[in-house]
Amino acid sequence: MSVVHSADTNEGAVSFAHQALLYGSKDEFLAGTLPLVRDGLQCGDPVRIATTERNIGWLRAELGEQARYVAFCDNSEWYANPARALAALHRIVQLEISGGHRLRMIQESLWTARAGQDSREWFREESLVNVALASANATLMCTYDTHVVGLGVLANVARTHPQMVLDGGPRASPTYTDPGVFNAECNRSPLPELPPPTLWLRFRQLDQLATLRAFVTSYATQAGATAGSVSQFVQAVDEVATNAIEHGGGSAVLQVWTGLHTLVCEVSDTGAGLRDPLAGQLPPERFAGGHGLWLARQFSDLVELHSAPTGTIVRLHLTLS
Repeated sequence: MSVVHSADTNEGAVSFAHQALLYGSKDEFLAGTLPLVRDGLQCGDPVRIATTERNIGWLRAELGEQARYVAFCDNSEWYANPARALAALHRIVQLEISGGHRLRMIQESLWTARAGQDSREWFREESLVNVALASANATLMCTYDTHVVGLGVLANVARTHPQMVLDGGPRASPTYTDPGVFNAECNRSPLPELPPPTLWLRFRQLDQLATLRAFVTSYATQAGATAGSVSQFVQAVDEVATNAIEHGGGSAVLQVWTGLHTLVCEVSDTGAGLRDPLAGQLPPERFAGGHGLWLARQFSDLVELHSAPTGTIVRLHLTLS
């Protein structure tokens, strides 16, 4: 994803800028990224780059001695889980912009090289950045290698980034979509079909959740998950189940699938659906309520969600060692 510097000259304040750079060669990559890096270095502001080893090599060679003032990191550190990536980005931005500095950051979206069920959740993360960091004094540029990403990814890049970098400068994306609208579309989209579940359990009252936790703990342990991951995953399922009882019509069904490398738990209710399409998606304010779905996203390897007026389905994934 990519971001560019944007300023409010009327009030003397700067605002968050989120841009995307599509590149197909070394020259295109450097033409799009170097102006942002050099602008930050010239102003004495922090510059962070999370990209591939190849791209880091390109930038180091061009920057020469100036490269020592840039914080480089491997992009594999960022793209293990969409919700955790958003939380990490939020923490980094809050840390780096202290003292009036503006953060310049470039990221290469490693997940775009993969195809599969998690693509929609990564697109959510790209869209949610615009809300989570709306008031941040930062420029975030997301770069996409057009030799790696597919056409479907490219179409959603323009929908989730307000600006596209063209000819070395930012331009407004003509297809940018408001994050609330984008996430509502994601919520309405059906989840992938799964085979019949290994197990299922209907629950109606909060005092039944102890049984549900024991149920999930037993099967996650038998499936080979580590003790630490089981504990967090069970808490994630418990948070979603509690929401289903309190806000989803008073009863729900838990279904479990086990595979060689993944355990999947699905909680479905018959409530009226999510009123807020961004519910549980953004880092919660300290001491605020409604942390359940956000915590579930932090404690699972992937959370998929479908919500409609007839009910909500939350599907939680745990990767097995």
